[in-house]
Amino acid sequence: MRVFKIAAGVILILMGIICFANPGTLFSGIAFPLGCAMFLSGLSGAFAYIQISRKGGVVSDLLMVEGALSIILGCLVLSNQLMADAAIPVFFGMWVMFSGILRAVTAYTHRNAEKMMLIWLSATGALSIAAGLYGFFNTVLFDFSAVVLTGVLFVIQGVNVLLVGVNLNLHRAK
Repeated sequence: MRVFKIAAGVILILMGIICFANPGTLFSGIAFPLGCAMFLSGLSGAFAYIQISRKGGVVSDLLMVEGALSIILGCLVLSNQLMADAAIPVFFGMWVMFSGILRAVTAYTHRNAEKMMLIWLSATGALSIAAGLYGFFNTVLFDFSAVVLTGVLFVIQGVNVLLVGVNLNLHRAK
């Protein structure tokens, strides 16, 4: 399951890069692949949780929570529920901010783990929270287009998911 989680992170990063490559595109033109990437990311988290649990392992419920949230939000994007351009940065910002909070909680609960891993979890958690909050204030500060800001958020979320995949054993509860 670790491979699927890592692949989901890479897909999210690639979707962010595609957003950077097409800054003038309307969100509706790129929403379908973004929604698919979110949905696949959620499925990889949910399946990892289920498989580890079935093998008798104990796994953190945060993995399932993040997976379920990504599945639900991916379905919202796929069903074309983001009509207003002003809602797009807030929507994706909340998604990334929530994942950042989960990374910070994971770092805190595993504070006795390897020091370098805690630094990575804490740093990506703080970066995700900051980027998610920026989604709320985009028009006030730099006014990036919705697609460019979505690209930034997808790259950050991709790094989050990639880090979870690489360190899937940290998500196993003690």
